[in-house]
Amino acid sequence: MIHLRSVTIPPIPERVAETFPFSLTAVQTLSELPFTAPVTFLVGENGSGKSTLLEAIAYAAASIVVGVMS
Repeated sequence: MIHLRSVTIPPIPERVAETFPFSLTAVQTLSELPFTAPVTFLVGENGSGKSTLLEAIAYAAASIVVGVMS
């Protein structure tokens, strides 16, 4: 089981900064996402990027990613 302490987001290249999800203000202004508690809840409106964030973390950690075709 993977236990994350934080996720660091590299700088976004200009050519993709206008595309989703990189165009979201939350993504553009976030350089690190720390996980300081034993349990983390992601809460938000439908379509706000909760699943996209989890899929991106799983992909970066070379874990199982459901929404990506190989």
